[in-house]
Amino acid sequence: MAEHPLRVLLLDGELTFRGSSLLTLRIARGLEKRELESALICTSCSGLDPTLLQNVRLHEIPGLDIPVWGRLVARTIYRDIKEQRPDVIHLLDSRLLPTASRLAEKLKRPLILSVGGHDEAESLTLRRPVPQLKAVISVSDSVQTRLPPGNIMDALEKRVILPGVEIPDSAHIDQPLDDDRPPVIGMAGPLEVVKGASFFLRACHRVVEAGHDIRIVIAGSGPEEHSLRQLAASLDLSRRLTFVDGAVSLTGYLAAIDIFCLPSLQQGLGVLMLEAMALGRPVIASGVGGVLSVIQDRENGLIVPPSDSRLLADRISELLQNRETARRLARAGQELATTRFREERMLEEHISMYREIRQATPRPDETLTVHSRSTSSRDRL
Repeated sequence: MAEHPLRVLLLDGELTFRGSSLLTLRIARGLEKRELESALICTSCSGLDPTLLQNVRLHEIPGLDIPVWGRLVARTIYRDIKEQRPDVIHLLDSRLLPTASRLAEKLKRPLILSVGGHDEAESLTLRRPVPQLKAVISVSDSVQTRLPPGNIMDALEKRVILPGVEIPDSAHIDQPLDDDRPPVIGMAGPLEVVKGASFFLRACHRVVEAGHDIRIVIAGSGPEEHSLRQLAASLDLSRRLTFVDGAVSLTGYLAAIDIFCLPSLQQGLGVLMLEAMALGRPVIASGVGGVLSVIQDRENGLIVPPSDSRLLADRISELLQNRETARRLARAGQELATTRFREERMLEEHISMYREIRQATPRPDETLTVHSRSTSSRDRL
């Protein structure tokens, strides 16, 4: 009897303009391209560029991340998919682990968890076994080293799968710093303290004070936006600064900037940085976490210490004054993205792991009748 196509259920929380959400959507879209049976369930996805959601079988279900309500929502999901159960459940937000593990247990299917940041990895303390959880995927070696040790965690398979990005045709990419308009310096991501946007603005102020006529763009939204606007006003940058939210075209935004900055105080790897590199943009990044496994200082980008606005300003000025250096770093970064961070490689590694987990997991008799309306303890999620 022929084996049915691989079925994958992806679970995530709120999808926003951040690298981890873009990675989730790339995985979902890639599975669809390969004609696998897949679906993505998230708690919300408002405010994103609609093109990011194209060709994704997406179901927005609010409440999945609320502890008590999440159980009721999970029961609804179970009733909807129990006749065509996924082979693997892939969770991309560890905060949903309790709900995802109950759903996996009810469906009698294996669960895989992806971890994208240091804080998320460090908080993944498993105080008791999660029988359906079979593997943990980390976005970088740096993130994997932050997983708490212990008998439960040690028993799980752990694997690093590097992010992948779409590599555009280089013939259609404009060179950075290649015209008479004022150069654009940009950063992107959620506007949170840990992303270092305040240091970015202070660095841009120093660049302007040094006599450079620049434009500044910050793409993203979050709790720090108001304070960042106030800081920009105090630094007399408001007329030079543009905030754009997640509804902007990611490719259009990155193609419009000349120098991409990643001033994070900590970083699992940096998906948006990889997107900028793929588009041939020179990158200046904080030397933290997984960034150091990607950027080799002065070879394919520039590295600065985190929270050092003075040195970040010096590096921006350096590229503005040496445009050929900026273009050389951009070309090297694009070559690295092409050889090491292709979307196709990432998808193949995920699909290979799904198949390994499916083959290694005993499959119970699916003809067993499930009383989805029962309230007995054995039927509760």
